[in-house]
Amino acid sequence: MNVFQNTKNFLEEKPNGVVSITGPTASGKTGLSIKLAKYLEAKSNKKIEIISIDSRQIYRECDISAAKITQEEMQGVIHHGIDITNLDEEYNVVKFQQYAFEKIKEIQARGNVVFLVGGTMLWLDAITENYVFSEDIENDQFLKSTKKSEPRFESFKIGIEWDRKILYDRINARAVDQFESGLIEETKTILKKYPDITKSAFTSFGYAEIKKYLDGETTYEEALKINQQRNRNYAKKQLTWWRGREDIVWINGSEI
Repeated sequence: MNVFQNTKNFLEEKPNGVVSITGPTASGKTGLSIKLAKYLEAKSNKKIEIISIDSRQIYRECDISAAKITQEEMQGVIHHGIDITNLDEEYNVVKFQQYAFEKIKEIQARGNVVFLVGGTMLWLDAITENYVFSEDIENDQFLKSTKKSEPRFESFKIGIEWDRKILYDRINARAVDQFESGLIEETKTILKKYPDITKSAFTSFGYAEIKKYLDGETTYEEALKINQQRNRNYAKKQLTWWRGREDIVWINGSEI
């Protein structure tokens, strides 16, 4: 399948359509999004703007642990949804859904095309499927309704898949690269600056296992191994979420 041409065809038929790119962690979503954006910009007179759908990249100062795209990697493509809150501030799917809807409206008002790129499953579905949430005031939580409203836009959904062993090798290699590229130092800085870091942020970034290493409770190698396993477990959770989904066009990562 030529995902580049098919995406172009979709946007020609649906000028206000939205393109989403998803897949498990370390599958190559960021790379594909930039390649596809530059391809479409070269083939049309429209600009692409990307909204990152990642529950970790919303936090400031977590560049390495969240595997954030760099300015150089963006190649001039505007990005949203990155660095919008602090680590000691609670954030949830409802807040992000509202944020994304507002950004989509702004981007389309400029005559540009929206890409939704990321692997946070509920957040992405909440936007593309227009989930309805009800507030549980007593427990200070938001609950997803069993009902969905009419989607606010038509979307072309692309998913990246890999052979499971290759995916796990990619996950393991990225963890090694993060540990060797300053993740330990980033963790020290974060934990010192944010003693009230939220529980979800503390566990999801891998700061929990690195803190044990810093506290002398485990070795560097053991912390890395736990980090790799945690990310592989997350990939399994993502793949389970998308299993059987017929609304996503899956492409093999090796063909990108």
